[in-house]
Amino acid sequence: MQVGVDTYRRLGFDMQVVGATAFASNAEDFLELKIGPAAGISAIATTDDPPRTSAPGKHPNGVYKLERVYIAVPDLAAAVAKWRSDLGLPEPKMERGSVIMADMAVFQLGPAALVLAQPYGPGPTAEALKNRGAGPFQVLYRTKSMDAAAKWMREHNVPPPARGVRNTGEQAMLVPPAHACGAYIGFVGIP
Repeated sequence: MQVGVDTYRRLGFDMQVVGATAFASNAEDFLELKIGPAAGISAIATTDDPPRTSAPGKHPNGVYKLERVYIAVPDLAAAVAKWRSDLGLPEPKMERGSVIMADMAVFQLGPAALVLAQPYGPGPTAEALKNRGAGPFQVLYRTKSMDAAAKWMREHNVPPPARGVRNTGEQAMLVPPAHACGAYIGFVGIP
């Protein structure tokens, strides 16, 4: 677990360690790291449990909220039908992701979204499906300053994240799995 804690600290998250769990909290959500069978994201949970600290972390990368969690799927229509049926979710908003190169079904779950993503060309989603199979592969955070996040990472020996423009017109940057414990970690916000 220490590798994960060190990695997320290099990415600019204020990580707290309690026993066998590490976490980084925001005002309304939190990231929790646990030892698992493989690198990357292996599970996603929604919970009413409050973050495990009394106050949100002060992340040097400027992160203040979880924006989206992405799940790679080989067949978007089938995945949407299954998720809607299994979880009783409403019809999702459909989008085309220009950074992750995927057609997406966006289920808004309170302040954050769960996104099912099917690749339409080479890119992060296709790479995730090829290397890990269907499942969670990316987390996107909203930051107060992408430049401050990039500066923090550069100062902590993380190669410059790839930058792109989302279908919303917002700038985004993406840290690849090799530098984020097997998952893509994205940031979106003001430059």
